[in-house]
Order: sequence, then structure tokens, then C-alpha cells
Amino acid sequence: MRYIFLLLTLCSVVSLHAQNYIWKLGLDYFFDNREYEKSSYTDPQTLNGIWVTPAAGITWDSAHTVVAGVDILKIPGMHKAIDRVDLTLYYQYQTPKITFRAGSFPRREVLSNYSDFFFSDSVSYFTPLMQGLFWQIGNGRNYFNAWMDWTGYATTVNRENFFIGFSGKASKGVFFGDFQSYLFHYAGTNPRNPEYGVSEQMQGMASIGLEYESDNSFKGLLSAGVFAGVERDRKADIIHKPIGFISRANLEFWGIGTENTLYLGDHRMRFYDRYGGDLYWGTPFLQGDSYLQSKFYIRFMETGRVKVRLNGNLHITEGNILFQQSLTLSASIDNFRNNSGKATVYPWMRIFR
Repeated sequence: MRYIFLLLTLCSVVSLHAQNYIWKLGLDYFFDNREYEKSSYTDPQTLNGIWVTPAAGITWDSAHTVVAGVDILKIPGMHKAIDRVDLTLYYQYQTPKITFRAGSFPRREVLSNYSDFFFSDSVSYFTPLMQGLFWQIGNGRNYFNAWMDWTGYATTVNRENFFIGFSGKASKGVFFGDFQSYLFHYAGTNPRNPEYGVSEQMQGMASIGLEYESDNSFKGLLSAGVFAGVERDRKADIIHKPIGFISRANLEFWGIGTENTLYLGDHRMRFYDRYGGDLYWGTPFLQGDSYLQSKFYIRFMETGRVKVRLNGNLHITEGNILFQQSLTLSASIDNFRNNSGKATVYPWMRIFR
């Protein structure tokens, strides 16, 4: 209740002094069924949840914005009305060439170019906010950004941890080169507990390729590159430097598409048995020396306000084919984006009318 009171108080002050008042109400639903019985890297499970995200703020001088909101999670089947509450609170400076944010804000709005090799689906579902800084120059197909996400504050029981990352993309015609990277630092408690050491994992992916998008809803991407990393446990004085080949092949037409990513190389996540998801935030299938991820999806609805997507994914690892099915829905209404509600109508959608 105190978060809702804080939001209402801010809205009252904003309405008196702001040049422009903005608001947003969003809802995100996810259902993810994972049939991973044959995997030794992760467990089979079903994840689902509903996020409700009301927010309000002020803008001035066309470039400055302050936003405050409440992120409320309800997990169906749990015997509580609310399972989690987070706070969205950030400042943004934005021009056609520069974007800067500081505070607590949705990760997907600024780091959508990072795949689940860096942030797994579970992270996106249950930890959608990043808390720190984001700066970017450029946009669209040519940009560079730097960011920091403070994910753990040191206390008597909690260990300090944070991300520092860089990514970018350069394009000319159908050709492009891009990279994504981060350092994750996993330290100790405050006061220091001698049982805990300091660990880090650094990941970097760089690719070159071809990318094409036409006016008739056709999209295609083909790329190849390198995926390198450093994993270190300072207390045990052990370091690993995995490196491998990475390739992507994506295709979409009329809202039906596939995204395929292949990794061949050294075993990664070498400390996973010891630290698990506390140290590693990407898909656990990277523990093997080969992994093929194939996603097949249908965009059931695509408007300025509602997006519905159904996925059927294959994970080929350890000589097995594992299945995953997911449904995601995002709906939002606000008074500051150009989202008139006009739908992208794919010809195959007429079947359901």
C-alpha cells in the first residue's frame, strides 16, 4: 500500500507543476511450459505470471522525463493476492541521437538486443527491471550503448552483485556487425563473511551478417561470429576462458517466423554446480559444448497497444531434443506514445475471423 500511496502523492504534485503529464497502464502475462526431463542442466517446470504496471510522470523541454510506477506480480495458483511488488522510478533524457536513463526501469526497453544467451527467459519473467544507468548514442540500426545494473546490495545476508555492459551495432545496406557484452561481479556480504569469495563472469558476442526487411512483412537475418567469455572464482583461484562459434538464422513472413541460434565450442558456466543462477543469468544449456536453439512462433495480434505471441521451441543439447511452449501477452494504454491501436493485419489472421 505504501507504494500506491507514493505513486498517488507524486501524481498530485505532478498535476500542479508539470508542463506535460503522462500516464501508462500495462499488463503482461506469460505462460511457459518446459519439458526438460532429459536434461542434466536444468529441471522441467511450468512458469506463469501476471504483471500489472501503472505508472505516471512528467516531461519538460521535450527531452526530460521523470517516471514513477508500481510493478505488481500475481502468480496464478499461489495463495496470496500479490506475490511481489517492485518500484519503477527513473529519469530519462532523450533526443533523436541520445538516450540516457538513471533509476529503476524495464530492461526490455533498453536491452532488447541481448538474447537469452545473456538473460534467460526466467530472468525476463521475474526480474524485468534493471536498476542503474543506461546511455546510448544513435538508434535503429546504428548505435552504441553502455549500462550498469545493480542487482544486489551487500547486507549481512545478501551478497553484492552488479552488471556492467556494452553493446552496439553498425549497418550499411543489408550488411551489419553487432556485439553484446557484460561483466557480472558477484562479491560478498557486509560485514565480510570469510566463507564467501569473489567471482566474476564476463561474456562477449560479436557477429557480422546480412539483415533484410521488406514492406510485405518479410524479415530475414543470417549472421556468424564468436562467443567468448571469462569465468573466475577468486577464492578457489580457478579461471576458465570459454570460446566458441555462434551463428543465427532468422526468418519471418506474415507474422509466422523462426529464430535459430547455434553454439559450438567450449563448455561454459563451469561453476554452475556451485553458484547456479546466482552467478549465471543466461540459458543453462550453454553448459554443453554444442547447443542449437530453434524458436517457432506466431504473432496472433500486433497493434500499438496489444501483442500476443505463441512460441514452440526446440532445444537440441546432450544428444536430446527438448520441447518448450510459451504464450506471452503484453497490453498497455498511455497518453504519450503514437499507439493509435492500428493493427498489423497478416493474411493468415483471416482464418480466425
